[in-house]
Amino acid sequence: MRRLFFVILTLLLIFTPDLWVAAQSGDSPGVQISAPTQGSPLKGLVTIEGNTTIEGFLSWEITFGYAGDATGTWFLLAEGDQAIPQGELTQWDTSTITDGNYNLRLTVFLEGGRREHFVVNDLRVRNYSPVETITPTPTLTSTPFTVTPQPSLTPSLTPIPSETPIPATPTPLPTNPAIITQQNLTNGLTRGAAGAAAAFLLVGLYWSVKRIFRK
Repeated sequence: MRRLFFVILTLLLIFTPDLWVAAQSGDSPGVQISAPTQGSPLKGLVTIEGNTTIEGFLSWEITFGYAGDATGTWFLLAEGDQAIPQGELTQWDTSTITDGNYNLRLTVFLEGGRREHFVVNDLRVRNYSPVETITPTPTLTSTPFTVTPQPSLTPSLTPIPSETPIPATPTPLPTNPAIITQQNLTNGLTRGAAGAAAAFLLVGLYWSVKRIFRK
């Protein structure tokens, strides 16, 4: 039974050489990056501190990659074959890369083909752009207040003075010059009668003279 257990354990170690350690999780205190920490802004030359001392140590390497890169591409930054207890591992000149968010990984190679990793996520390289200030979300606190009712306004009606009627004064019209008086009518009839009589006299005189000359 013991022999079967050791055979299974050996097979597991052969076919699963990578033992991953989450960033700053503390699952493997022997392999870690203590500085910089997750989410830190980086500029210029940055000192990377950590620990590679672990049983079965062979060598170590530090790589970096773009945060959120689905391809899992890593770029070699430094490597060594000497175990380093807690202290400076290397220095990273961040001015040689473009600004952005990066992940930093420490890998320790162990005997038997095993490896252990420690990853620091979301390091913000800001050499040529301003560093964002992460402001915590403020907590809204409700402030009680009392509403004081305002006195109601009573409308006051101001009487409007009544209008005093102005009596209409008739204005006399000027005398119409076209009015015919009794005197004018009498004079007109008299003149007409005289004219008619004169006309008859002239007609009678004409016929009388005409008869005389015919004889």
